[in-house]
Amino acid sequence: MKVITESLLRARFRKSIPETFPVEAGQILTPSAAQLLSEKGVKIVRPDETEATPAPAAPKTEKCPEYTPARSYVSAADGGLFESKPEHMTQLYGNRLVAKDHPRIRFRGELDDFQSQVILAQARAHDGGKARLVDDLGEILTQARAIMKADVLNEALPESTVIGLTDAQLREQSHRPKKFFGCGHILPSYDMGLTLAELNQLRSGVRKVEVAAVSAFRTEFELEKPDIIQSLNRMSSAIYILMLKEKSGKYN
Repeated sequence: MKVITESLLRARFRKSIPETFPVEAGQILTPSAAQLLSEKGVKIVRPDETEATPAPAAPKTEKCPEYTPARSYVSAADGGLFESKPEHMTQLYGNRLVAKDHPRIRFRGELDDFQSQVILAQARAHDGGKARLVDDLGEILTQARAIMKADVLNEALPESTVIGLTDAQLREQSHRPKKFFGCGHILPSYDMGLTLAELNQLRSGVRKVEVAAVSAFRTEFELEKPDIIQSLNRMSSAIYILMLKEKSGKYN
């Protein structure tokens, strides 16, 4: 394998984290992969080195005897240090700062907006006496929050089902509505009812989040965090299934 990526390392480190990681001649270690090794305390071993070389460590603030900053921040762009967080910057994860218009922060903003739309749809479904729809939307909201947590903490997204369905089940039910719901595919229109219109807005909303995620996680060598991209794609199918359930009367 020529390119060693962050997602590849996360997959290898799921069960245990080694003390060293060998990088063979000709292999490329992406910056995000090197950063992950540094954060996990894993030493990089190259063929021309007799001893393990530690991964580059994040710069640290030198403490003066008479004064210790309450907290130090590091610029994710250039490694610059801050004793306090500038107003135009925010935390990427940990103490690493980026500008508030960074692609990762834009993605989080879209995801936050999507969650607010889900909560609004839940409130209206609750007022309409559709308890099952409230519960299904609750699962969508839980998954969206799990995605946000995984990104903010820079962790892998835990594997899970969406509205109780696996990837294969989501794909089959969303592609074969006649078999599972007794109705055809939905062509959105103004006369389909308020609940279906709101669910359709959620479906398009999660698509916007997915596009923002691709923009945030696409790099020169790979698409970082493919687990998040995959989960957003699954959520789009799940919301379409909610639309099919509503159309077929399963929430009444």
